[in-house]
Amino acid sequence: MIPLEERLEVVPSIRFVDAALPALTHGKLGIWRELRFDIAFKGDDWRGTEKENRLERDFAGVGAEIVYSLYTIAPATAA
Repeated sequence: MIPLEERLEVVPSIRFVDAALPALTHGKLGIWRELRFDIAFKGDDWRGTEKENRLERDFAGVGAEIVYSLYTIAPATAA
């Protein structure tokens, strides 16, 4: 697992990324209204949920897309 601070350093180094900002709220459409992004990236563990389907429809209505990445569950560690 990579801490948020490290991800915010790594992601902007990708040449296709304009900016990387933490989403500190669950109001994704509100974030879109502020930033007007084209694409939001989310783990595919959200795909197909009622909440995510609604968000996909909302984003489609403003011309934004959700791209899902493989969500990997960290293995349990022995105690």
